[in-house]
Amino acid sequence: LMLVGCKKEAPNTGGAEPGKEAYRQGMAYLNGDGVVKNAAAAVGFLGQAAQAGHPAAMYELSSCVLYGNGVPADPSNAFAWIQQAANAGHDKAKAYIALFHLQGLGVEANPSAATRILTSEVSAGNQYAMSILASFYQSGTGVPADEAEAFKLHQRAADKGNADSMYFIGRSTLMGLNGVAKDPVAGAAWYQKAADAGSIEALGKLGACRIMGVGVEKNIADGRDMVLMAAEKGDADAMHNMGVCYERGLGGETDMREAANWYRVAAEAGSAAAMYNYAVCLETGTGVAKDGTEAMRWYRQAAENGIEPAQKKLNG
Repeated sequence: LMLVGCKKEAPNTGGAEPGKEAYRQGMAYLNGDGVVKNAAAAVGFLGQAAQAGHPAAMYELSSCVLYGNGVPADPSNAFAWIQQAANAGHDKAKAYIALFHLQGLGVEANPSAATRILTSEVSAGNQYAMSILASFYQSGTGVPADEAEAFKLHQRAADKGNADSMYFIGRSTLMGLNGVAKDPVAGAAWYQKAADAGSIEALGKLGACRIMGVGVEKNIADGRDMVLMAAEKGDADAMHNMGVCYERGLGGETDMREAANWYRVAAEAGSAAAMYNYAVCLETGTGVAKDGTEAMRWYRQAAENGIEPAQKKLNG
């Protein structure tokens, strides 16, 4: 579930919509926007706003409760809040509630219900439902796999400003994936649109394109800055790419200690490539204390995530 930050402002209830200021303060604490991040404080303010009837607060509170962010995880309560947000007309809630039905989060798992919800919302013009249903067609979840239908839905969502679908189109076009003709220039342009619309993944990938000069004019310094921004916002691939920048001296001095640290953070965030690179650092004692046992643990995780060199390492 995407989180959107806003600045903390002094309360001003004169004529304001119910819960608006509490919502703003909750999001500020959630994202660390102008204040130190504090998930518990965020949940407190979002709860106030949700109780006052603020649909976006209900949606964000549902996410916090689902993942145990600032409050004990409680899927049933999370479902209740996203249901209230959907009933209040919140478009993201009306689409993302389908994933609760798909995965059985606080409600009995029912993939058919998830698909029905999304199909209905797509008919109503909901961009978030278009993007999610597109991913269903891409993976064959609840519907027959259909790359063409998936891309068509992503295109419709992108035309409505959906950042996730813009990113999908950008990646597909840049790399020639999902039945799309390879066009690095067009792909990079879609990454730019997605980044402008708030996609952190697209920001990081666009930065990598600038570093390598793929689809855009090569500018290592600007590209590294973009990658760093995405990494600091939690994008695992960008974290890995910061490790590469430090290892290869791209846009600055080579620093294997920093490289190993970024690989570790990226690996812990789920980057398979970083899992392998961090394992190499641990095995060789490059930028980090040598630790063969820990290296093998990361090699195994990289192998399980499809990294061929790691698989060969374990089978060799």
